[in-house]
Amino acid sequence: MRMGRELLLCGAFLAARPCFADDPRPPQLTISYLAQPAPIVQHGATELAYEMVITNFSNSRYVLNSIDARAGDARFSFAGRSLADMIVHLGAWGDPKRANDFSIEGGGSLIVFLLLDFGGSQAPDAIAHSIHVVDDKNAPHDMALAPLSVSQEKPIVIAAPLRGDWIAGDSLNNGTDAAHRRAVLVANGRAWISQRYAIDWVQYQTVDGVRTTWRGPEDKNESYFCYDKPIYSVAAGTVVQVLDGLAENIPHSGKYATPIDFDTAGGNHVVVEIAPRRYVLYAHMRPGSLRVKLGDTVHAGDVLGHVGNTGSSTEPHLHMHVDDQPSFLAGNGVPYEFASGEASGPVEANVSSPGAVRLGSIGPQQPFTDDYPAENALVTFK
Repeated sequence: MRMGRELLLCGAFLAARPCFADDPRPPQLTISYLAQPAPIVQHGATELAYEMVITNFSNSRYVLNSIDARAGDARFSFAGRSLADMIVHLGAWGDPKRANDFSIEGGGSLIVFLLLDFGGSQAPDAIAHSIHVVDDKNAPHDMALAPLSVSQEKPIVIAAPLRGDWIAGDSLNNGTDAAHRRAVLVANGRAWISQRYAIDWVQYQTVDGVRTTWRGPEDKNESYFCYDKPIYSVAAGTVVQVLDGLAENIPHSGKYATPIDFDTAGGNHVVVEIAPRRYVLYAHMRPGSLRVKLGDTVHAGDVLGHVGNTGSSTEPHLHMHVDDQPSFLAGNGVPYEFASGEASGPVEANVSSPGAVRLGSIGPQQPFTDDYPAENALVTFK
């Protein structure tokens, strides 16, 4: 789901308790997190994706030098370019002038998007963080934070939402253009990232030597290889939200057929409750293609509708994610894994671009079980 940056706002959740041992002038910075981190297995590696919010309660300016994270024998350190690429200043989403800005002005806040890779190891019970800053008198300060607990709940395992070969567009990654990963939205006084693990599923072919998602007139939805393909329920559950009747967008026109808000961003869509506090969103469906209604019971493999280009969408695709609220934008995205299939490693692509999608080279696929695909991977579902 590709939403305008004007909707990307932020708040804080799960406040941490900084410890200022032996510091007579402790930095007036608070640290909080948008949600408790939970493990996901992506392309065979255990990962934790979570967001740290740093807020300056003083009139003074601080500069963030580095962040260290420790969990058991695992050590992570972020500074310089690696840290800069993880930071977004509140009120400056997408501002290139703040791209390398480590300052936290008086009254200012920033978000640090963290993604820790534990390889083949299990997720830890907690993560210890240390934050290193310099104040406006050029004095360094080390902030040792209270340990952040990690959820030990295993990702929910689901079936395939599609059949055939698909690109897992903008699947979990920490790039500066990761639209899903950074889609922070505020509702009811709280910040959410419902799309933390969202995927934009598209299909491709090689046209005139270029891997692309369409052939023919670029402005016709029928030109796109995934258009009108059936969408399948990934698990048994109950339909708790349905919207149909929204007109389709003209691909890459820069315009939406319907004004975008919390209700219409998903376009024509279906939300299915598959477990307590686990809701699956299937978005941007073709108008008139929905096969279900509110309250229906569905089973894994049932057709819910067909791929379209409605709502906050620039070309036909299926946006799918799992979160913990029936409101698919005002919810916390939770990890999930697909039961089986074949997948490549990461693929270079510009899936988050408002223009035509282009794909880089694609490596060999390998069978998988209980896994979530690498960034833009080629995935085959039987």
